[in-house]
Amino acid sequence: MKSMYSWVPIGGLVGALILMYGCSTPQQTVKRVEEKPFEQPPLSLPETTGSLWQEENGRAYLFEDRRASRVGDIVVVQIVEQHRGSKTASTTADRESTYRNSIGGSIFGFNNFASTFTEGLGIDSSTQNEFEGSGSTSREDTLTGTIATRVTEVLPNGDLRIQGKREVTVNSEKQTMILNGIVRRIDLDTSNSVLSSAVAEAKIEYTGLGVVDDVQRPGWLVRILDWIIPF
Repeated sequence: MKSMYSWVPIGGLVGALILMYGCSTPQQTVKRVEEKPFEQPPLSLPETTGSLWQEENGRAYLFEDRRASRVGDIVVVQIVEQHRGSKTASTTADRESTYRNSIGGSIFGFNNFASTFTEGLGIDSSTQNEFEGSGSTSREDTLTGTIATRVTEVLPNGDLRIQGKREVTVNSEKQTMILNGIVRRIDLDTSNSVLSSAVAEAKIEYTGLGVVDDVQRPGWLVRILDWIIPF
């Protein structure tokens, strides 16, 4: 019975730690790319003119520009993102000052008066300050891939707002890629493809969810101890 009651303080302590962790301020997370549901606008029925050639019949491309121009058209984005940055800074400062003053000479005609009563008196001070600091930082990111997007809006100037999502699951590990942005029709090639460098206001998100993602994060007990211990 005594051994059973000995676990009560430990259980109470663990419960208190869990409660404190639950009441703590959550860590700031990365803002996810906004994903809006796509709605295909209704197509208007073409007027019958009696001719065998209908302009909207099957979207005939005899003389029409085949690049994406309407809501719902597909635009393939070739993601080629390579970013590299580095910065180095150093500062050195040195300052030195010296001041000396002594009391001597004659007072009221007594040549040795000052030296007799002021022997050893004087001011002698010196200061020296030195500071040296340096720092450097570097970062390199690379992301490549291909994602098919849909035109969700045609802007008044003719630019196209695109949005796409791609999910791939391998060995219970789900990889998700989301892309939003604006492209110009003149940047599209004949296959309706465009480089990610030509996408304005581009928001690219590439995340994973699964076993690999779980092992990259510390356990809940480690996070509690990190929150409690300030060192």
